[in-house]
Amino acid sequence: MSYRDVFGEILADHHESPRNWGLITDPTRTENGFNPLCGDKITLTLKLKDGSSDETLEKCTFEGEGCSICMASASIMTEMVQGKHYSEILKLIEAFREKMQGVEAVEGLPSDDAAEDIVALYGIKRFPVRIKCALLPWTTLKKGMGAAHAG
Repeated sequence: MSYRDVFGEILADHHESPRNWGLITDPTRTENGFNPLCGDKITLTLKLKDGSSDETLEKCTFEGEGCSICMASASIMTEMVQGKHYSEILKLIEAFREKMQGVEAVEGLPSDDAAEDIVALYGIKRFPVRIKCALLPWTTLKKGMGAAHAG
């Protein structure tokens, strides 16, 4: 049984062709995440909109080494958060975390067709040991957004 058979085409595509791969040369913030249980490592670079009083994330990119779930999750996440306001991103991160922990009715997640990629990640819940892999990019972004917001 292949990775595609277990996790599907969307996650395989994001793993094989990650979106927003690479590091911004002049980021507002750089944040590193590490999962000591499996060895996943991720570096996010964040660029807040210049002169923006509304705290909008202009660009979010990543690099890392880790399992296909972690890298696919980072790719999906970076696509979803670009151009969003800080408070909207934090709501999205919390809603995704709740969904991955088994909460069924979660507010704050997109419900339109554009959400197809994030919906593909929900299947990871069937593999409890892999949930932290999917969450690592999101928790790293929350840490980075908090630091960027603080100053």
